[in-house]
Amino acid sequence: MSYDFDGQAEKLLEKCMLCPRTCGVNRIAGETGYCGAGPFIEVARTMLHKWEEPCISGADPLRGSGAVFFRHCSLGCIYCQNYEISGTGDRARDRARDRAMDIARDIARLSKERASAEKPVSATRFALPEPLSVPHFAGMLLQLQNKGAYNINLVTPTHYMPLIARAVIEAKRQGLSVPVVYNTGGYERAEMIEKLEGIVDVFLTDLKYLTDGTAKKYSNAGNYVDNAFEALEMMFDITGRELEFGNDGMLKRGVIVRHLVLPGHSYAASKIIKKLYARYGDNIIYSLMNQYTPLPEANPRLSLFPELLKAVDESEYRQAVETLEELAPKYAFIQEGGTISESFIPDWNDTYLTDEDDSASGEATGDF
Repeated sequence: MSYDFDGQAEKLLEKCMLCPRTCGVNRIAGETGYCGAGPFIEVARTMLHKWEEPCISGADPLRGSGAVFFRHCSLGCIYCQNYEISGTGDRARDRARDRAMDIARDIARLSKERASAEKPVSATRFALPEPLSVPHFAGMLLQLQNKGAYNINLVTPTHYMPLIARAVIEAKRQGLSVPVVYNTGGYERAEMIEKLEGIVDVFLTDLKYLTDGTAKKYSNAGNYVDNAFEALEMMFDITGRELEFGNDGMLKRGVIVRHLVLPGHSYAASKIIKKLYARYGDNIIYSLMNQYTPLPEANPRLSLFPELLKAVDESEYRQAVETLEELAPKYAFIQEGGTISESFIPDWNDTYLTDEDDSASGEATGDF
């Protein structure tokens, strides 16, 4: 483990360059960038997730992947099914900015009140006070393990990475032993991924786009492709360039690459699969998804893109599957029909896993 998250996590938020947008804002002082995230972790929901890839969710109906869904997102895809919590629209960013400023003012006030204490706390150190986030979040991870989670599945973690890393380190000190899965949209900086060596065991990353033009159009991320592939290469390096499974078939270490087929983009899907296989062969897991779910009533911005207002045609998905079958990688997952449903999207009003809520329905990942 090369980066001192215990002592330096805050530094990465004082000039936030966590994702390729490199906003450079001081989140400790209450500034917010593109994602809208502030100086503390915000969790939308935790759950035992039963509908990820089989080597992540497992087969035991009483268990599942210990999923943690974070609020905000550095990508903000126009078709996001979790738009309610990713909140990258203008109004959502305004609300996030106001909330972050309120917290920054509270921190400054409390710091001033403590200035005359016997052991005063520096403003920077107090900006991420232990009672606010890290121990609580570490406890949430331990609770998921105690509930039977096969792993800790960090869903869209990029913008909270330093705080999450601190919490994972603390949870491991307290007995966290299941693999940690970094479940990302792929819009990462390789130098930030490198800091996760020794903390993350499995990377579950998207490769959403073949060209930056498409990435710009649908995610306002005109630098997506190179960053996603460079980050993937780092993920591959720090997980040992091979896959490691337990006796139960669960993935303990390695990389899974997902691609969601978009309407009209089967050619791009086939090209991405070929590019991945040419570089990584049988040393990663391929996951090809057909679950694209257009929900313009939930995300009005989607109506501006009529080509995305339909589900993926069966023949389009089949074309991508045939590419995968031709290459015949050792480990690959495809999705069966019937995954296009709003019912797969979690209820974000039911936030945390409790004793009565350990079998909640999952994110729209469908059945593999």
